[in-house]
Amino acid sequence: MEQKMHDRIGAIHTRRYLLSALTILLLLPVVMTGCAKSADEGTWVIGFSQVTVKEPWRVVFNENLRAKALEYGDAVDLIVLDADDRTENQVEHIQIFISRQVDAILISPKEASGCSRAIQEATEAGIPVIVLDRDTTWKGYAAFIGASNLVIGRAAGTYAVQQLGGAGSAEGKIYEICGALASTPAQERRDGFHEVVGQEPGVVILGGLDGDWKLDQGKAIAQDALQIHRDIDIIYAHNDPMAYGAYQAAREMGVADRIRFLGIDGLPEEGAVWVRNGILAATFLYSTPGEAGLEIAIDILEGRREITPGERITLPTATITAENVTEFLKQDDPRP
Repeated sequence: MEQKMHDRIGAIHTRRYLLSALTILLLLPVVMTGCAKSADEGTWVIGFSQVTVKEPWRVVFNENLRAKALEYGDAVDLIVLDADDRTENQVEHIQIFISRQVDAILISPKEASGCSRAIQEATEAGIPVIVLDRDTTWKGYAAFIGASNLVIGRAAGTYAVQQLGGAGSAEGKIYEICGALASTPAQERRDGFHEVVGQEPGVVILGGLDGDWKLDQGKAIAQDALQIHRDIDIIYAHNDPMAYGAYQAAREMGVADRIRFLGIDGLPEEGAVWVRNGILAATFLYSTPGEAGLEIAIDILEGRREITPGERITLPTATITAENVTEFLKQDDPRP
C-alpha cells in the first residue's frame, strides 16, 4: 500500500514536471520577443525564476503562486520560468526580465552567491526584486520572504533531544542528511539543529553529507550510513523527500522500526501524510512564500509599500507530529 502511494505521488510529480516544462517552452518566445505591459495598460508583468520543479515542495510553491496571481485577474501577468536546478539559467532569466522591462521580479535562487550580481543589476535597473525562500549574499533587494530556517533547525533539534531523553539527559546517535549546502536553508537548518543538539554531551551527530534535497540521494546516503552505523537512533533530513528516502533505505535493511525519521516541509500530501502513517516521527512546516512575495511586489508597484532594501519577512512554522497531524491535515484539506 505504501509503495503504491509513493509510486502514485511520483507519477503525479512527473506529470507536473512535464507540464511545467511544456509551459516554459511555450512562454519563452513570448518573453524573448514581446514587451512587458505597462501600468498604463492596467497590467503588472511579474517575472518569476524558480530554481527547479523537480522537488515536490517547489511544485506546490508554483501552484500556490499561480493561484494567487489568478486572484488579481487581468491586473497581473505572471511569467514563471524553471531554471532546471542551474544557477546560470537563473542569471539568464533575470537578464531576460531586465531586457523586457518587467515590472517586478520574484526569484527563489539555487545558491547564495550565484545570482547576487544579476539581482543587483535588476535592482539598479529600477526593477524591484523579491527573493523567496533562499537568501543571497547581496542584500540590496526589495525584500526577502521565507520561514526562518534557523528556527526550524532549532525546533528539529529540540524535538530530537526530547526523543532521546530530554534536555540534559539525552543520549543517542543522530545521522544528518543535508540539503544543498551552497544554499542558505541547508546551512541554517544545519546550524539551528546543531545549536540545540550540540548542548547535549550524550548525543553524537553523524553524517552531514549533501543530498541536494532529492529523495534518491537521501536514500543512497542512508544506505551507506546504515551499513557503517548500525545503531543510529534518529535520521534528521533537511526535507521530507530525503527523510522518506532514508526511511526506504532503512526499511529495505529491516531496521526502520527502531529509527525515528525527521523531515522538513510538512506538505499535506507528503510529509504530513508520512507522519500520519507512522513513517516520519515529525516534520516541520515550511510554508511556500510565493503568495506573500506577489502581494508585496504589487504593493510596491502600486505605491502602498515603500522599499526598504534588505527587508525580511518571516513566515511562521510549526512542529507536526502524530499528536497534531490529524488536525493539521483537516486545516489543509481542500475538500469541503
